[in-house]
Amino acid sequence: MKKQFTPPKIHFLLVNRKQKTRIPTNSIIMLEGYVNYTLIHLQNGTQKLYARTLRHFEGLLTGEHFIRVHRAFLVNSSFIINYNQDENILHLENNLEVSISRRKRGCLEGYY
Repeated sequence: MKKQFTPPKIHFLLVNRKQKTRIPTNSIIMLEGYVNYTLIHLQNGTQKLYARTLRHFEGLLTGEHFIRVHRAFLVNSSFIINYNQDENILHLENNLEVSISRRKRGCLEGYY
């Protein structure tokens, strides 16, 4: 029995109230969690708020170059500019900064 070819995810569909939005994964810089809401920061500078947990989006974006660096942050590794090890801060495109938790520092070893 042959395995079926599944193309890589290029975008995913988000439903917010009555509006459906298709967001390309390569345009997402980071996702920021606020209790049961997630704020998605896009490359063009816009932000979108969705009533889903960060864990929900983490499940959708597995294997898509996204790293969980903090309880509240999921970062696209393609947009990392600099990693300040002294202050444990990631500098991303669009002047975004993300703090890295103590326990998640090891997940960046392959990148920096």
